[in-house]
Order: sequence, then structure tokens, then C-alpha cells
Amino acid sequence: MLLITTSRRTSNRVRTFIRDLRTVFPNSERFNRGGMSLEELRSRIIASGCSAAFVVTHYKGNPGDIIVYDSSGEERLRIRLESAVLRREVLPGVKIRVNNVASVVVAPGSSDQTTSLAREIASYLNLPIVMGTIDDIIDSEGTNSVAIHFSDTDAGKTLWTYYHVADGTEVGPRMRVKSVRWPERNE
Repeated sequence: MLLITTSRRTSNRVRTFIRDLRTVFPNSERFNRGGMSLEELRSRIIASGCSAAFVVTHYKGNPGDIIVYDSSGEERLRIRLESAVLRREVLPGVKIRVNNVASVVVAPGSSDQTTSLAREIASYLNLPIVMGTIDDIIDSEGTNSVAIHFSDTDAGKTLWTYYHVADGTEVGPRMRVKSVRWPERNE
């Protein structure tokens, strides 16, 4: 299970973005952080028994970073977003129900950043990684399932999005990742 929340004092667009994330991670819990301090957030993460928590910050009203905390409340990585496209902008007027995430797909020849990010996300969800294209995972029996897709853009960024397994339709949200930073560990 994942916990999904925002930084304090966020924007409506970021709230919509975390609702979109909750939709494509069906076994997750979204909650309003409100005035919760970082220590209170860590306590909630530990008490929940979740595998990870995503805290979405904002930058000029848009999603800025996704800070990922592990089950012990320690920061595991910081994903800097260049842009985020909401589900309603990816597939206007269409609502697709998502019951589960089938797999994590990494495009062939992807960069180390893209591959490492995909592995990290797959580990929190206990999902297999498929090296291939979306066409490799299309399954007509995959009703209400999505695959998380990671690939490189021409500009050297990571593209992170979601595809419906039954027909390969992109359902969003779509994120362009500028950088991924793993904090130094003192072990």
C-alpha cells in the first residue's frame, strides 16, 4: 500500500494530481496533510504499515517534486518534475476505472535514471518489470488494469505515464521527470 499526500498549503492542481495518482494506484490511501509536521507525517507512515509514501510538493501552482519516504519514514528519493499532465488532460471526457497495476514497463535502451526510477517504483508496489514496449503487455483480459510506463524523452528526461492494459490507451497522469535524487545514507 502507498500513502499519497501533498506538502502543506498546496494548490488545487496539485490536489487533482494526487487524486489522479490515487486512481492509478488503487491500493493506496490519499489523505490531506493539512498542518501536519514532518515528524507527524513520519509517525503516520510508520503506523500505517505502508510500503512507501509519496508527498507531492508544488512549484508555481503545479506539481514540483514527489518526495518518496520508505516504510520507516526516511526519505528514499526526490523526483523533480518538469511537468505533469492530469488524467483529464490526457484523455478528455473519458473515465477509465482502474482496479490494479499489472506491471512496470521500461522502454528498451532507457537511461540509468529511467531504469533506476522504474525499479524503485516497482519495488514499492511489488510488481514485475517488463523491458519492452506497451505493445508487449497488451492483454484483452486486462480489463481495468494499467501498466506504468517509463521511457526517455528526446531531451534526456524521463517520461512516466500509465497505459490501459486491455488496449494500450494512455490514461495518465503523464509526468516528465527532470531529475531523480537519492539522498546520501549514513550507514
